[in-house]
Amino acid sequence: MKILIILIIVIVTIIVAVLIAALFSKKAYNIKKEIIINKPVQDVFDYLKIITNQEKFSKWVMSDPTMKKEFRGTDGTVGFVYAWDSKKKSGCWRTRN
Repeated sequence: MKILIILIIVIVTIIVAVLIAALFSKKAYNIKKEIIINKPVQDVFDYLKIITNQEKFSKWVMSDPTMKKEFRGTDGTVGFVYAWDSKKKSGCWRTRN
């Protein structure tokens, strides 16, 4: 019985210590990440709006070089469709039945 009381006191002490520490910790954190691209804004925009440029840096495309890709429409315009089929389910959270 004495061991149980000591165990309860230790647990309560740990909980109280964590709560007291939480009172004095910061309530908000700011994380800032910045990348400087030494190109004109229009050049960067023109590159990013072309969806097929993703193949150069996409970890999903790189993980399955045998994936079948399908492009419909004009790249860089509204309505362009980029579809793919991959055996590894690259970038896909759903499975097909």
